[in-house]
Amino acid sequence: MSKNKPTITSLKGVYASGIAAGIKANGKRDLAYIFVPNAFGSAGVFTRSAFSAPPLKVTKEALKRGTLKAVIINSGNANAGTGQLGYKDAQETATIAAKLLGIKPSQVGVSSTGIIGRPLQMKAVKSGLEKLLSDPTTRDGTAAAEAIMTTDLTRKEVFCVGKVGGKKISIAGFAKGSGMIAPNMATMLGFLVTDGRISNVNLQRLLRTATDATFNMTSVDTDTSTNDMVLAFSTGETGRAITGTKELNEFLALLTKACGQLARLIAADGEGATKLIEVTVEGARNLREARVIAKNIINSPLVKTAIHGADPNWGRVLAAAGKDPSAKVDPERVDLTFAGAPVMRRGKIVAHSRDKIRKLMSAKEVKIHLNLGLGKSAATAWGCDLTHGYVDINVSYN
Repeated sequence: MSKNKPTITSLKGVYASGIAAGIKANGKRDLAYIFVPNAFGSAGVFTRSAFSAPPLKVTKEALKRGTLKAVIINSGNANAGTGQLGYKDAQETATIAAKLLGIKPSQVGVSSTGIIGRPLQMKAVKSGLEKLLSDPTTRDGTAAAEAIMTTDLTRKEVFCVGKVGGKKISIAGFAKGSGMIAPNMATMLGFLVTDGRISNVNLQRLLRTATDATFNMTSVDTDTSTNDMVLAFSTGETGRAITGTKELNEFLALLTKACGQLARLIAADGEGATKLIEVTVEGARNLREARVIAKNIINSPLVKTAIHGADPNWGRVLAAAGKDPSAKVDPERVDLTFAGAPVMRRGKIVAHSRDKIRKLMSAKEVKIHLNLGLGKSAATAWGCDLTHGYVDINVSYN
């Protein structure tokens, strides 16, 4: 998003910014906050990694106590693999921020991203918070979005508007993620705010559903982070609460749209990536099988390298689609469209030009569409090509 487009701080009652606190050695922004002083609701989804980072524990505990009103995010250090010291540092971060914001520590979430296995530089965090929160009513969503980046090449922001119960509702947010992306709730962080009036319970349920359809269908390298987190806030500015089934479904559609846009941005900015890959699987027996097959295709190194090299070897898609025996595939019913070109119908090869497909694969976005012909369920997954750049970035990261 360009600076003249709306950001998270375009919403009434939402404040955010980011600064360079000295956590990163390169002098770039590395400490951010979001503050929703009159938050009506909040929710969060988190990594299922057994090595979940201490900041996630602090944030989960805060959500159990009530509604979050703020989150502090640092980049450059994940505060993961740091044990009790890391937990103490995350708690202290929340306590310092709460005092500066005039709220309770239990109303502050904490989020970190960066290198694993190194203690957080608390001296830089403490002095940074004093500077960052000297004016808690700063409105600079772009600075906040920049401050959470690690190997990301671009900011990832979204602003969606839709109708819920006949009223105009907005959802804004930003995310980070480029490598270690295979959210299991990529290093992936996401933060969303809506001006809709929605309770903690409903927001939590809908955020989980939207995440399963978007962020959890995004993969760069199949690695789940220790720090994956998506938080959502409701300002409640739009009046009466969103409660009825119809209104909740309308809100879910808007939330899923916002999360989906961020998921695509993450996949497109995968480490070393040159192409976005979108895989849609239709005609599955059930949603689980559609998602399993879509992710198997998006995760296949052979599919990813073929697309990077513009190699029209669509047989690799079939191999990836059929490798999990828990997901039903009948080869005689399959339709496959590869990079926009039909190559198989009802299990039989369709006449096609490899040269034409090779040209289609030179685009920045390559789509794969697989119809299993077995049912009515469908799922879409997003990923990127696998390049030598991915190796270079991760060899030099530490």
